[in-house]
Amino acid sequence: MTADALDQAIAEGFRSLSAGQPRAALDAVATIDHAQHPRASLLTGHAQKALGDHVAAEHAYRHLTESDDRRHAATGWWSLAGLKTAQFTAADAAGLDRLIEGQEPDGYLGLMHLARAEIWHQSGLPDMAFPHLKAGNDLVAGARPFNGDAYRRLVDELLTIKAELTDASSTEAPQPIFIIGQPRSGTTLVEQILASHPDVDATDELPFMGHRGADLQREGGYAEQLAVLSEDRRQTYRQQYLKVVEPYRAKAGKAFIDKAPENFLHVALILRILPNARFVHVVRDPLGNIVSQYRHFFPEGREYSNSLEGLIFYWQGYLMLMRHWSALFPERIYHQHYASLVGSPEPQIEALLAFCSLPAASECFTPHATERPVMTPSAAQVRQPINTAGIDSGLAYGEGMKDWLKEIGKLKEASVSLFGNS
Repeated sequence: MTADALDQAIAEGFRSLSAGQPRAALDAVATIDHAQHPRASLLTGHAQKALGDHVAAEHAYRHLTESDDRRHAATGWWSLAGLKTAQFTAADAAGLDRLIEGQEPDGYLGLMHLARAEIWHQSGLPDMAFPHLKAGNDLVAGARPFNGDAYRRLVDELLTIKAELTDASSTEAPQPIFIIGQPRSGTTLVEQILASHPDVDATDELPFMGHRGADLQREGGYAEQLAVLSEDRRQTYRQQYLKVVEPYRAKAGKAFIDKAPENFLHVALILRILPNARFVHVVRDPLGNIVSQYRHFFPEGREYSNSLEGLIFYWQGYLMLMRHWSALFPERIYHQHYASLVGSPEPQIEALLAFCSLPAASECFTPHATERPVMTPSAAQVRQPINTAGIDSGLAYGEGMKDWLKEIGKLKEASVSLFGNS
């Protein structure tokens, strides 16, 4: 196979993975020598993780950590840490410490620090982990800064949108269910519960609505352009979106899920395009959520998550918008508290299914047993029985985060005021 053909095969594998087809991704690189092509190891690890084979994923990621190219090695270490099931040894820690020492201060060194933080976290030493979290996130933020001014302008503009619902009575099935909220808030667990239903298909974190919102913004302002969105364009968007969804609808069920958390920005646009859409808003304690995002590296977007100031600022805008949408469209948005869901799964799942107009299905109460590709960072967690292990997990980092706790406390007060307590 020529070099071009190899590159093309690996690229095709990543496209298959992005389309929710991890087995096809594995097939694309099955004959490629990973030692010569480290990206094939990365793809293999990601695909095996999506399929739930964490032993195979760990093997692929560990192979990547041995690369002489520090970029691949750094990516391998972070991917291994992000797996959440790999057991690190003292030799792993020492090897990563040597790799970190004397390295160029860039985003790849940031990944190494984030991986080292996870090793300390696994050892039960969050106070040792936090300096690495801070160093890693600072380096990543320097490589891809968060444009807070643009986010503020977008939120301010969206807050001017007035309620305008299109009649959904004549809208044909299927029923779109959008799972929204903060990343790392429990959205993947809610997706897994609903996707376990025999009448529900899961898609992915589809970027379609975000792209359409960006189109409107470029054309003269999101809110202004949404207010004058023509019927023809609305129908075009609807048809385009359903075409994107179609390959995921293997069950051809009565409903499907789109789990892009950032769709909380686009509630009004979604309801113009898909009048029968419903929204499950997953609410998690701000401290736990902020720590969880700060401990994670998002390879695409979510630049706000690389600083605690950015996370607090992003949460502030999110709360303002969810208050706005909840006032405009109260019947379309269901607020699902993560703590309540994991603390009392059965009544919470029953209420969730009722909101989605879905009959009870036994599979939804044992979502960890559902065999399907899980494409998000929480792939390992949702393959375990529902549990409360993540509740109050942010408290362990209280000492390192003491300078930010007052502002995070204000977020919690606002969240409880808006959405109630768990």
